[in-house]
Amino acid sequence: MIVGPDDVKELRSLGLPAFFVSALQAPDQRTYSQGSGDYRSEYLRFEQIIQKYEEWRQASPTWVTRQQAGASWEGRPVWVYRLREPTTPIPPKSVVLQAGIHAREWISPAVVMHLFNHLRELAQTSILHRWLINEVEVCVFPVQNPDGYEYTWTSNRFWRKNRRNNGSSYGVDLNRNYSKGWGGAGSSGNPSSSTYRGPAPFSEPETQAVRDFVATLPNFVGFIDYHSYGQYILWPWGYTTNPPPDRVEFDRIGRAMEQAVEDPFGMDYRQGQTSTTLYIASGVSNDWAYDVYGALAFAIELRDRGTYGFELPPEQIRPTQDENFLAFEVFLLEVAR
Repeated sequence: MIVGPDDVKELRSLGLPAFFVSALQAPDQRTYSQGSGDYRSEYLRFEQIIQKYEEWRQASPTWVTRQQAGASWEGRPVWVYRLREPTTPIPPKSVVLQAGIHAREWISPAVVMHLFNHLRELAQTSILHRWLINEVEVCVFPVQNPDGYEYTWTSNRFWRKNRRNNGSSYGVDLNRNYSKGWGGAGSSGNPSSSTYRGPAPFSEPETQAVRDFVATLPNFVGFIDYHSYGQYILWPWGYTTNPPPDRVEFDRIGRAMEQAVEDPFGMDYRQGQTSTTLYIASGVSNDWAYDVYGALAFAIELRDRGTYGFELPPEQIRPTQDENFLAFEVFLLEVAR
């Protein structure tokens, strides 16, 4: 078992026999980034990711805009990039994609980069995709947890939380810090735990940024939070095993997304309610989006099933991006109707 330095106390509290072997070394950055800046073949640092979005904004200045939704504990900007058809006469529907809420899940920002850029590219030549961004504005948080993400590059590859100073430990699990079901099962009140929910709902500046930005959208209808790993397409509720009011609709759309994501490479994804398909998790983002706004809200666990875990090899970036774009198209068509 590999645990982070802040998890040792909790491990010992379980009464399990354990002994220390050695500490993991900080990752060799050359293992993950060769400096080409190709987000389809290598993982990028936070600033490199933002640089790519900036390139797309400069290439399509009337379609792509950005704003700073907030700032992290360490002062890094929490950016939002927005893609829409600028000639739309009325405010379109809006969907929000969230990447990198858990720092160690590097494939998440990489996939969302491709969803955003490939849609931007296709909209220039495809009537269907031009119609989609005419009907639906796509808003992306490229890396919602920038402090934690950078920490995985410099200090601890398997860090999960943000970098709040709790006194004797660091970090809040941002995906236990949303309001719906906050404090329930599947989260922890122990600051040293990897699922520490924080002192209150939306106590963290990173989750406040999402909450406050979404509140400005006139017609917020869809939300996807990208994670790894396990290959799941999950819908509310996470905090309880009771089914949501829109269970039938979620199941129908989830099955369509499941079929789409599996078609290109035959990868086996499983769709269903979070609490009964994966595990109970309280205070999660898609429960909040569905509860407060009635949004079509999913959490997608990307590749793989555990062979590589959080260290998905760079050669699997492109196929993971490609298969998930097809599921994203299904999602966009649903919310655009």
